[in-house]
Amino acid sequence: MDGKQLTLFGISEVGLDSKVSESNFSNWSYSRRKVLEQCARRYYYEYYGSILKKSNNDPQKEKLNFLKKLQNRYLRTGDILHFVVRWYLKKLQEGERILLDQLLRWAQEVYHRDINYSQQYKQGSPLFDDFRQPKLMQEYYYKLSDAQSLCSDAEKRLVSALKNFVKSQNIVQYREGAAHPSALIEVPAHMKNNYFFLRGKVDLVYWKNDKIIIVDWKTGGASSSDDSLQMLAYALWAKTEFELPPNSIILNLVYLADNTVSTFSVNEKKLLRVEARILQDLDRMQEVDSYGTRGIVEAFTPCAQQKVCDLCEYREVCPKE
Repeated sequence: MDGKQLTLFGISEVGLDSKVSESNFSNWSYSRRKVLEQCARRYYYEYYGSILKKSNNDPQKEKLNFLKKLQNRYLRTGDILHFVVRWYLKKLQEGERILLDQLLRWAQEVYHRDINYSQQYKQGSPLFDDFRQPKLMQEYYYKLSDAQSLCSDAEKRLVSALKNFVKSQNIVQYREGAAHPSALIEVPAHMKNNYFFLRGKVDLVYWKNDKIIIVDWKTGGASSSDDSLQMLAYALWAKTEFELPPNSIILNLVYLADNTVSTFSVNEKKLLRVEARILQDLDRMQEVDSYGTRGIVEAFTPCAQQKVCDLCEYREVCPKE
């Protein structure tokens, strides 16, 4: 590529010719880059400070590991939605159609159990990693005065999203595609090339004629300008995994709460841009990695953005607070 490459904004001097060596930081995931993009201090807490290992000298690592297990209302309802949707689609593949009432009952029972557990939580009790165990909601842990109404609103959004998933005509094609025995439901999307290792999980993949359809469920509405980056990263994986030309891949973001769908086409130029973006992200991660592994927390500046801080599980220890 003559020492240059396409980026999201044009041409840069950063070349794909320089491979990522084994010693370099080369693991990329959309969720990890999103945390770094939002708040560097949270990135440190999440990927360095909270890791329980002997080489981690952060004096707060036990506390950070505890806080890492908290879940805000959006993350928890999103997890519940993905869990029950996966169950619904797996049953559909087996020829069994789950009724909407049954789907809603199960999702709400899980969420209500979380709320009850959070309301009765005793300080110092250990938290669980297993999805099947109740989660401590950070709205209750931090004793927000409007915790009940915030969590209730999130439940209404979850119910609306599940109703749309089962009943909406905008989504019927994806339910029908998932019912085919060859469809892949929540499949790991791992891809390694000479430059990076991509990690992710695709909610739904199925084939329609000569096209491969990739679907990602979102609990909320369209809001993130980086949603296309996540989807095109999946396309990069699909191109390698299934040995397909880019124009055979169709990407669909389904916003269940809003009952809307965003569809992205794929071409080689877009995939080159995504590779460039991933390498740029990895450069940033590599720059801070030595500080993170040495526990130099001061190198990671808190974002001080109210909307981000309000949903952060680490607010108890963050100097911004």
